[in-house]
Amino acid sequence: MMSSFVRLCLSAAAAAALLHAETPRPKPERFAKDIQAFASQPAEKGGIVFTGSSSIRRWTTLKEDFPGLPVLNRGFGGSVANDLSVHAETVVFRHEPKILVTYTGSNDLNAKLSVQEAFEDYTKFLELVHQRLPATRVILTSVKISIRREAQIPQVRELNQKLEKWAEGRGWVRFLDCHSYLADADGRPVRAFFVDDLLHLSPAGYARWTEILLPVLREEWARLK
Repeated sequence: MMSSFVRLCLSAAAAAALLHAETPRPKPERFAKDIQAFASQPAEKGGIVFTGSSSIRRWTTLKEDFPGLPVLNRGFGGSVANDLSVHAETVVFRHEPKILVTYTGSNDLNAKLSVQEAFEDYTKFLELVHQRLPATRVILTSVKISIRREAQIPQVRELNQKLEKWAEGRGWVRFLDCHSYLADADGRPVRAFFVDDLLHLSPAGYARWTEILLPVLREEWARLK
């Protein structure tokens, strides 16, 4: 018969295994139509690619907001960092961008990934980009807060801190704070920067994001010429 001590050890081992089990990622194949649509279009090479989740996909004024810069939108809504890794060939590599602007993270946390898991998935994608396109400059935009996901703000801030620290010392990546403007003096999201779903950015939110990002992209683009 199994002793009480052995049963206790087995129970402890099972609990430890459960504690360290990875959170399942959403299935990347759910974006098959989006990726096929991207793949059917000619590859625009040597420009500035924006990729990430719905905050990028919904940026419909991208070309107007960044005049004179060869910007290309390759965002797909609802995506997480793991989706970017899986579909990197279509949304990034085939375009051989000189600059890559990335935004993801909020959906990762909302999918119940821990901050560490979200961080590891995001940096895995960025390292993948650097390995394949070592000359590409990466603009890593911070994960945004929102009213709808206000309960996740502490995790968002922790993730941003980890990403900012990770970017230090990596000359090919530049962390850019694009979320602080969304908060008021008390650290709560400002209603005017969000549409009615309280999650996605309003025109005012995108205008503010543009103000932050435009001079950075102009600086980086001029440096590459």
